[in-house]
Amino acid sequence: MAFLLRLNRKRELSWVRAAHRAVLFSLLLTDYITDEIKTQKSTEKLVHSSNISRSLTRILRLFIVGLVLASTSTCAAQTLDVYAAASLKSAIDEIAANFAAQTGQEPRLSYAASSILALQIKHGAPADVFVSANLGWMHYLEQLGVLQNSAQNIASNRLVFASAAPIPLLLELPDILGRLAGGRLAVPLISSVPLGLYAAQSLQNMGFLTALTPYLAQQDNARSSLISVLRGEVALGILYASDVAIAPEVFAVAEIPLQAHDPVTYQAASISPRGAEFVDYLTKKQAQAVFMRYGFLAP
Repeated sequence: MAFLLRLNRKRELSWVRAAHRAVLFSLLLTDYITDEIKTQKSTEKLVHSSNISRSLTRILRLFIVGLVLASTSTCAAQTLDVYAAASLKSAIDEIAANFAAQTGQEPRLSYAASSILALQIKHGAPADVFVSANLGWMHYLEQLGVLQNSAQNIASNRLVFASAAPIPLLLELPDILGRLAGGRLAVPLISSVPLGLYAAQSLQNMGFLTALTPYLAQQDNARSSLISVLRGEVALGILYASDVAIAPEVFAVAEIPLQAHDPVTYQAASISPRGAEFVDYLTKKQAQAVFMRYGFLAP
């Protein structure tokens, strides 16, 4: 009840501020029109200007009404904008629905690679919450000073080689090349997308990156790589274990050693004060159970 009262007060204040700005604008414009009329030298011009003044006043009244109504509508229908890494989609969809049922706030969800979302937020995208699959991109926004609070660890993950064929793969270069058979290895962009960064780091540390680079099919995000494997467009892909867990027709054919790459840690942070409640909810028991059910690991 206290939360609803605070929310209503915020809406009322926003409405009052919008109406106040509109009235001030009205007064300033009216003063300007009056001064212009006074400077007219002839009665004919004065009458003509008065007609213009009345027309402008009517238009201005309509403008004020529209502004006030729009401000009221915006306040009454405020959304919570959540920008989240694409690999979290299935889990965040369910968690957001649970959050909406419990709080009455319905998050508006936007999914993409963490790198893309971070750059959008940097350039003023109206995010309330950022959920990243990479610590580096969260740190990037922290350095820019856009985070309202410190980022919270909410889940972790691991990497696997995946295929549409359930045939085990040896983590040896000859076996990988034999499975590819001249085909492609799906990975997200290895220069920016978190899964791509982890994949490149793993291949480098296992001594495979140079030999496999010509076979890489680099894509925009983790979901695109999953879809390529699912459709059989590529022989193999490097995916998150959580993505394989939700795709019955995709199989983990080899696990990539955890020591081959930096820890895959998901973090969430509020970009506006309104986002703090959702970030806190992501750390709670109910949300954590959803993450586990979709194949993620404890943070």
